[in-house]
Amino acid sequence: MPTSKPLILLGAGVSAAYCEFTLGQIAAAHPVVLVDTHAPQWARPYVVRHLTADPADNVATASVVRNYAAKHELGGVLTYIERYLVTATRITQLLQLPGAPVEALAACSDRATLRRLLTQHTVPLPRWAEACDAQSAAAHADVLGYPVILKPLTGTASSAIQARSREEVSAAYDRVIRHAERGRLSTSGRVLVEDDLDGPDICAETVVLDGGDIRIAAITRTTVGPPPARQALRHCVYAHDGLLHNPVLRHVVTRTVRAIGFTLGVLHIGMKLTTRGPRVTDVSAHLADDLIPLLVKRATGIDLPRAAADLATGCPPDLSPSRQRAAAVNFAYPASTGRIEHLEVASEAARQPLVDRVVPTQKTGQEVVATPYAEVDDRLAHWVVLGADAAGCHATLDRMPRHLTVAITAPLVSSQSV
Repeated sequence: MPTSKPLILLGAGVSAAYCEFTLGQIAAAHPVVLVDTHAPQWARPYVVRHLTADPADNVATASVVRNYAAKHELGGVLTYIERYLVTATRITQLLQLPGAPVEALAACSDRATLRRLLTQHTVPLPRWAEACDAQSAAAHADVLGYPVILKPLTGTASSAIQARSREEVSAAYDRVIRHAERGRLSTSGRVLVEDDLDGPDICAETVVLDGGDIRIAAITRTTVGPPPARQALRHCVYAHDGLLHNPVLRHVVTRTVRAIGFTLGVLHIGMKLTTRGPRVTDVSAHLADDLIPLLVKRATGIDLPRAAADLATGCPPDLSPSRQRAAAVNFAYPASTGRIEHLEVASEAARQPLVDRVVPTQKTGQEVVATPYAEVDDRLAHWVVLGADAAGCHATLDRMPRHLTVAITAPLVSSQSV
């Protein structure tokens, strides 16, 4: 049963397909008071009260929460949406509630600041440079050597674009800036240019307990699509992943946490596994996106959303694994750009052995962009599967696309300007 003190949650997220599991797990443990411009229909069953404010507005949100706290005892403040992290942390400090230092959250919210901190603490990174326009980005890329990756300084790494030559840098720069602006992120035209390292993509789902105890709850292995956008195609979590006990990886995670001064909460630490060891590529100071908390729960039994909520309310979380299997998610992207005329997932898909869920994420009439330029919002559907190990999950995922049928009408104009 939920504890009595309510938890302030900044933002529910726009999509039930990706956010409902996380919100549901939090609400199962703590009464949730949602602060958002509106309460989505899907989120209302999990919310005991809705306070109207835009969490992107620090001053207005702090005022609304402070007024509520004057009449109600609060347990804590939490968000799983990146652009609201600093607001949430400032409110925890204002109300003297549990939370990480605002400086740590601010560092994670700016990739250049983060890399400077990690460099100072000798955390292994790709070589990188900060660029203020397309010309300086090309100059830095020439020095680093091709291919390179361009990323916005704020926001998710899913908007990263590869450039394989000086000629491709300008287009990559423009796409990164447009993506950031669509997400209402302030860039001032600045981007990060870094080495495009070879090796598997992984993330350490990390929990930092009160007192500085650092736990790696799970390892997420990600399969990415073709360049230049290289969106995530699959994530897989295996309870017995050998990297959980790798001393080099654990050392890198520990140095990363301490370098940014993160003292309490859940982190999603992205890395490339190179032949010279892991290299940190991103640090998200919030619960992972893309249904990764669901995979961790299905594979290990560890409830990361609840752990984040418990830490935010000053409660010790239960991080004991209770399952020993694997779980994976696959995202279906459109093969062509245009308007969706028909989209159907066969009913027998959800009845397949070891299939946990099958979720369409588009409707007819929607405009979508094909890979390799597709983004998260272009995904057609996803399916989550279980298995005894990672190989079993991948085998099941390989069979799932046959259950999806889609018809897309090509646009009248080229999509290359999208």
